[in-house]
Amino acid sequence: MTEERLQQDIFIWFVNTYPCKRGLFFHNYNNPRNAIQGAKLKTLGLVSGVADMTLLHNKKAYFFELKTPTGKQSKRQKEWEEQVTSNKFYYKIIRSLDEFKKEISYIYKANS
Repeated sequence: MTEERLQQDIFIWFVNTYPCKRGLFFHNYNNPRNAIQGAKLKTLGLVSGVADMTLLHNKKAYFFELKTPTGKQSKRQKEWEEQVTSNKFYYKIIRSLDEFKKEISYIYKANS
């Protein structure tokens, strides 16, 4: 399974399971196609290393970095994770749909 496929499976499951929360879970576009697009996107606020997906729930932000079972974070992703978690935000590396389901269940139960 690729990271892209994992992300598709997660997003489809989420919007089908929680349709009323559809706009609160989204992809963070942070992979420009080329250097020119990357330079332009940086002037628009692109930040290197940002997590793949964000969930907004109960006045909190939850960040999910999606990886294959053997995938590893880049140096910049690790730096961004440190920046986010040191500011008390939730950050989790997800490697499967089942793992994501468990995290969502925990988040919604803990904050209901």
